[in-house]
Amino acid sequence: MLALLKALAATRGGLRANNAASLSIGIPFANNAQQKQNMSSKKKKGGSSYRYMERQTRDPFVKKAQAEQFRARSSFKLMELIDKHRLIPQSPMCVVDCGAAPGGWSQVIARKMNAHHECSDDHKRIVAIDILAMQAIPGVYFVRGDFLEPTTKQQIAEVLGHRKVGLLLSDMAPAFTGHHSVDADRTMNLCEDVVSFSDEFLACGGSMVLKFFMGGKESDLRKELRRRFSSVQVEKPEASRKQSSEQYLVCLNKVPQDHEEH
Repeated sequence: MLALLKALAATRGGLRANNAASLSIGIPFANNAQQKQNMSSKKKKGGSSYRYMERQTRDPFVKKAQAEQFRARSSFKLMELIDKHRLIPQSPMCVVDCGAAPGGWSQVIARKMNAHHECSDDHKRIVAIDILAMQAIPGVYFVRGDFLEPTTKQQIAEVLGHRKVGLLLSDMAPAFTGHHSVDADRTMNLCEDVVSFSDEFLACGGSMVLKFFMGGKESDLRKELRRRFSSVQVEKPEASRKQSSEQYLVCLNKVPQDHEEH
């Protein structure tokens, strides 16, 4: 009997530990009803997984990314925006890529800036940031961490030599729940975080590319960005899937704010 009680206590302790671990990374611990629902959704997942794989094999941008050795089809979204808006000038500049993994956008920047080796020019640095690990890209400095955390910001500043950047990129997306209003709020919150980050790291005259998802709450964001930049344009690159609500805000020529030096 004593052995049985000890075993039950250990099991309960393990459940508490698992629960705490789930909460620490922001994932709620599933109750029995949720677990049954998850199991049911997994049964249905086979069809959607097959459709996804079929779509990938037919996608011309997936094939093109493989042929040109890009890590993601999203590379072609950035290439289109760079070419259309001339985001990379002839003069050297620093670039920060937020949420960079797996590295498709950083690859584009490295190729466009001919940064095939670790550049000794302090005015020409490419910094990729992500909470996920990312394989090294020649000419790109990688900082692993949350771009909002002070320690991560300090690392970024040190890599940049405490210089402001000429181009800030964000192809980030929040974790979606499937609830429209919740997802719209999460999208806008993430965009606002990137804008706040730009206040610290983007130089006056610099540009920013920011992904957002149409959800009915983006008009306020555009209004705020037009106060901060000379030009704000909404783009949907050809490589963006037609059924996706994703779009990009291309913000050109950051203007000085009251708290910044002219």
